[in-house]
Amino acid sequence: MLQGTKSDCAEPRRPSDKELSMMAVVPIVSGDIDSLVMCKILNNERQEQHPIFIDFGQISGDEEWEACRSVFERCDLPPPERIDLSGYCRSIESDVQGECKASYINAFLPGRNLMALMAAASYAYQRGIKIVALALLSDESRRFPDQTEEFLVNANFAINSAFGDFITILTPLINFTKEDVLNTARWYGLPIEETFCCHPGRNGICRSCTARKAVVDPLGREGRDD
Repeated sequence: MLQGTKSDCAEPRRPSDKELSMMAVVPIVSGDIDSLVMCKILNNERQEQHPIFIDFGQISGDEEWEACRSVFERCDLPPPERIDLSGYCRSIESDVQGECKASYINAFLPGRNLMALMAAASYAYQRGIKIVALALLSDESRRFPDQTEEFLVNANFAINSAFGDFITILTPLINFTKEDVLNTARWYGLPIEETFCCHPGRNGICRSCTARKAVVDPLGREGRDD
């Protein structure tokens, strides 16, 4: 078994808070309100952004992509780049691909956020960027195992080990509920009605649709982000 020297095994140095604030970030975005609000916050903090939209082969992928491009342009945010991982959804039986046997109501795609973070980290690494951002919300808004703080910590360790570098996973909305996100979007004057992210591609029937409508309907602001 080969033994590395102390210098070979030294852990990468963690950037200071000042260095982090000056660095660029790769946000993982979609057509939904959450990632739009996240990028607006990052933009207000004057962080250089290189957003990526990941196509997993989800049913509503094309409509979600068009909504994402449109709202980012309207909000004067950097244009997202589409990353094609569409074969993933075709290979893994899940709740977000039309030909799968599983029900799409719960919309759980195993490994989705881990794959998204790996794609974002790879995209960042080749550009010398040290931060990726994911629009995860608070505990009460989480439904899947890859939305927890435990997942984020373990994913960050795995990514740093894989790249031999220190890449930070930023979660600006980690203390936000869905209602907080919607209120923030309204405060910024963001086009909620133009966003879209529905797991089965039929507006109004998945769990994300139900959760959002419970908040949007009392406000009288029916939109397309579900």
